[in-house]
Amino acid sequence: MVEGRQLIIKNAQLPNQSATTDILIKDGKISELGEISGKGIDACGMLVTPGFVNIHTHLDKADLLSKMSPYDFGKTLEENRELLKKFKRNYTVDEIVNRAATVIWEFAENGVTAIRTQVDVDSTGGLAPLNAIMKLKKDSPVKLQICAFPQEGVLNESARERVEEALDVGADLLGGLPLVEKDVENQLQHIDVLFEIARKYDVDLDVQVDESNNPEDYMLPYLAEKTIENKWYGRVTATHCISLSKVDDNVAKETIRLVKEANMNVNVTPSANMITRFQNPDDVHARGYNSITLVRELASAGVNVCIGTDNIRDIFYPMGNTSMLREMHVAAAATRMTSEEDPEALFKMASVNGAKNMGLKYGLEIGCRGDLIVLDAKNFRDALNSKETIPYVIREGKIICESNLVVKHGR
Repeated sequence: MVEGRQLIIKNAQLPNQSATTDILIKDGKISELGEISGKGIDACGMLVTPGFVNIHTHLDKADLLSKMSPYDFGKTLEENRELLKKFKRNYTVDEIVNRAATVIWEFAENGVTAIRTQVDVDSTGGLAPLNAIMKLKKDSPVKLQICAFPQEGVLNESARERVEEALDVGADLLGGLPLVEKDVENQLQHIDVLFEIARKYDVDLDVQVDESNNPEDYMLPYLAEKTIENKWYGRVTATHCISLSKVDDNVAKETIRLVKEANMNVNVTPSANMITRFQNPDDVHARGYNSITLVRELASAGVNVCIGTDNIRDIFYPMGNTSMLREMHVAAAATRMTSEEDPEALFKMASVNGAKNMGLKYGLEIGCRGDLIVLDAKNFRDALNSKETIPYVIREGKIICESNLVVKHGR
């Protein structure tokens, strides 16, 4: 099956192809497509696609559910941020490692081959979360990219120093969260500081903005303008961007134009976005229920839209089974993505688009990374309508997970 650093996948059904083919992965990349001699794993005519990419999650918080009391559920985003501090004061590197490692393997079993994780860097938890995830990075079954996430802001000197220390010791890029600052002026300054640090360390940015239905929470245009001003084209990601769906249509169109001009990525985390609660539930502009961003409109404009799970079984989202297929279902329902071409578009957002955001070359062409999954399906729509069975998960030509389940399309 495997000879040195090579793997052959036999009888693979590639998307939009009438006949099956064989795939040779050599030295971590796809090197040949067609009829290939030799033994390999038999896909039995099942769908083979690039692996899933979870572009936004929080591994350091994952599985905090095990530590939650009955009184810790159902709170608003603002209340949860305060509650989080209680847990972080008792963090140790080892217990974070244990929780995160379990969830990483669950992601792998669900077909995720690459993860960008936001890791808290602040005065409460210090660098313990970062040290824990860095400890896991080397031997992780999936590609891990670490984003230093200033959960408690960046404006005071010690907060900025801590973020810079995280970049010094190995974080791959810089996150942001303007909403934690006390007013709009400080939120704008938060973004300014992020660009100062990004330029100093020559790193990409992934900034969480506009997490509510409230059109008054609207940092996305400023983030796009600063991206253009700093010429950080293609190096900035905006995550959530929910308020984009609540502003006037003309304002939204102009913002999308700016985002496209800046060559920004936009990450959506459907399940967590829909469930997040805010204070002032009686305010017509910030109702207790939430929505997601203008996925269709952004994608139609040529913006690279990606899907992530966000929190997994913690105080912010006490559910989650690490399934990207589940996230695609929620995205489809929330945006009415039911047209003929939408399943393929959703799969791209959950794999190839996220890989592009991480600087990885995913696809089914020669030269693309050998990060592939075999799905118990014949096509994208079939995959979304079937049980979440993933017989094989392959990273750089190495099988990292293999299902024992009987597959309906197999022999």
